[in-house]
Amino acid sequence: MKRLQLRKKLPKLAKRKVKLPKNKQQIWVYNEGKLEQERICPERLMRLIYENPVGGASLLWLVKRKAISRLYGLYCRTPLSAKGIPQFIEKYGVDMTGCHGTYRNFAQFFAREKSDVVFPDSPNSLGSPCEGLVSIFSDIKPEQIIAAKGSHFSLTELFADSHLAEEYKGGTMVSIRLTPANYHRMHFFDTGVVESTRMIKGDLYSVSPLALKRVMRLYCRNKRALIKFKTENFGDVVLVEVGATFVGSIVHCFKDGQNVERGDVASYFKPGGSLVLMFLKKGAFTPNPILVQHTSDGIETKIPIGEMLGGSQP
Repeated sequence: MKRLQLRKKLPKLAKRKVKLPKNKQQIWVYNEGKLEQERICPERLMRLIYENPVGGASLLWLVKRKAISRLYGLYCRTPLSAKGIPQFIEKYGVDMTGCHGTYRNFAQFFAREKSDVVFPDSPNSLGSPCEGLVSIFSDIKPEQIIAAKGSHFSLTELFADSHLAEEYKGGTMVSIRLTPANYHRMHFFDTGVVESTRMIKGDLYSVSPLALKRVMRLYCRNKRALIKFKTENFGDVVLVEVGATFVGSIVHCFKDGQNVERGDVASYFKPGGSLVLMFLKKGAFTPNPILVQHTSDGIETKIPIGEMLGGSQP
């Protein structure tokens, strides 16, 4: 596997407290010191499905079906889909730094790999395994924890394993929501061993906050992959990759029992939005307090892959 350069200096997050604007119908994101509205993709369709009480119900039933995502995936693998790539990059401000080559279709573009991914060089620093919108929740409980935007779900149901859920009582959950415009590969954030992987069947609702308000226990109802990862510096970690609308599949670049190194590519999503949930045990991780404060304020923080989320005890 390709070894990646380690990040030596990390950009600092702003320390000032942010006040959430009164217009709570929008999705607010903290991005490089500025509070801004998220550009939802595609916004008109998403609001029709998840905010329209009349026509939205039928569309909601339709988009969660796997057949719809498969059809969309087939289209994205055709040469015709490549024509929309330049417009997509421009409209949603996709960062193509570190991405090289040409893409024969939208699926290749969506699963692109960056050559400039870097992680903290300190073994006790935990860099984000993927690019996206981050929320952090401490002191989680197996029976019920807050997911995002006031939506609740059971950790036992999410894991489909009550004993495993109990192991993470009092620990930390890091939620990283990937929008369609993000880099859709996950990299291992630490050296360690992938102990096991389990696929859990489910629907394919959107993971946008708009959907969380409409669909109860959404994360537990969606298709997802549960990865048990024994790390060198953060103990046993559970990673949950949650599929979403138009995500055809989750492709893993490792095998169970494999030794991996910090920076190795772990997986990638086929076209669509998605979500990665990372669970760390009590005492194994101290999150960045700024990220915790933003989460408390109801704001997600936009971060690049490798950005430091916090650290372990030295």
